[in-house]
Amino acid sequence: MRRAPVIVCLVLVLSLSVDASAHHAMEYIEIESVTTSRRGDFVFHLHYDYYVDDETNPNLDHWELTPGLTYGITNRLMFDVHTHFAKFGIDHVVDEERPEYEPLGPSPFMEAVATALQWRLTEGWVVDFAVVGAFEVPLSRSKKLLGSEDNVYEANLIAASDFGEHSNVTLNLWYETEGDEDGTFWALAAKTPIGGDPNGIAAGLEILGSFEETSDNLTFLPGIYGPLGAQNIIFKTGLEFGKVDGANAMRASLTLMYKF
Repeated sequence: MRRAPVIVCLVLVLSLSVDASAHHAMEYIEIESVTTSRRGDFVFHLHYDYYVDDETNPNLDHWELTPGLTYGITNRLMFDVHTHFAKFGIDHVVDEERPEYEPLGPSPFMEAVATALQWRLTEGWVVDFAVVGAFEVPLSRSKKLLGSEDNVYEANLIAASDFGEHSNVTLNLWYETEGDEDGTFWALAAKTPIGGDPNGIAAGLEILGSFEETSDNLTFLPGIYGPLGAQNIIFKTGLEFGKVDGANAMRASLTLMYKF
């Protein structure tokens, strides 16, 4: 429980000593990329996700609407803040609160607020690197109804390489802790343009897993990414499926990003 703030601080200190994307995911749908907003630039991002935590139990279904804003402090240092507005099924609710909200669960509410600081360590290398330190704070209804009493801390190392015309492969390695629970995770993604325009629509695949209980935690997220009418408006969508905590899980995801 005490290790997470230390790890996050070490990541940030390391990044600040080098001359030199938690839910913002600049390039992909879920995993972080080395891309950061340029100095003085903002990116407004809006995500809608519908989660099926266990295909055999619809009472665990939930959705999240996640608006957020990133800002380029420098050309390599980016700040992000976002919040989660969510609707949870009844089986997410703690036992003592469940009778009041059966059978459909509570109305949608503000679940949490999260911030992240990302530093792009290199630019133009064969393999570029970035680091992210992030934390998420549960809000009052989340604490009361879901039992989410603890902050979530995360430290993420990103490695990426571009190839061909606007094609990319990216690796994430991260540590996450919440109270007495922690874990180490990995993700690997690749994408490439699928039309005649290298700046147009791209298709990709994101694979996410855990270093603990690996067979129970492995998902695949094929996605489509591209501009929506203008190069500063980005549309991303995909469908994730696989195993999460041993259950067959799915997620439908839709993202809009506006750069200004």
